[in-house]
Amino acid sequence: MMQHPPAGRPSPPRTPEETPSAETLVRSIGGLAARLSELMDKETALLKTGRSPEITALQLAKADLARAYAGRWAQLKTLRADFAGLAPDLAEALRQQLTRLATVALENEKTLRMVQRAANRVLGIIAQAVRDQRTATIGYTKNNQPPRRLPGTLGIALDRRF
Repeated sequence: MMQHPPAGRPSPPRTPEETPSAETLVRSIGGLAARLSELMDKETALLKTGRSPEITALQLAKADLARAYAGRWAQLKTLRADFAGLAPDLAEALRQQLTRLATVALENEKTLRMVQRAANRVLGIIAQAVRDQRTATIGYTKNNQPPRRLPGTLGIALDRRF
């Protein structure tokens, strides 16, 4: 079991064996980018077909992959000098994978925004229908006046999670 240094004391410097090489990091980042691209493609397709219950598991996996991806980039930034000496084909493969990830991420974000706007419109329509119904309700009094309500109150709870 690994012990952490006491609070207030810096951790010991990392040994060279603990720090992955720039090549290892680049390959890892490329693999993470490929997996993120595939996952976001699936999520986008599920969003477009309206199968939101299946998206929850994908979003958890996407968050984990995104954290790992960011962590690998942070590690690679510390080895900037070693990155310059990588084989050109490896750097090109990474560039292509990152371009694909950027394209897929843009499409995924666009679809997420579209679904969010549609959900907001539907919720707005429902809320307006409830307001309209409440104001049109006829009461059970002698002169059939609607019951007195405080203006602006609405008894609806909305869950906006997918």
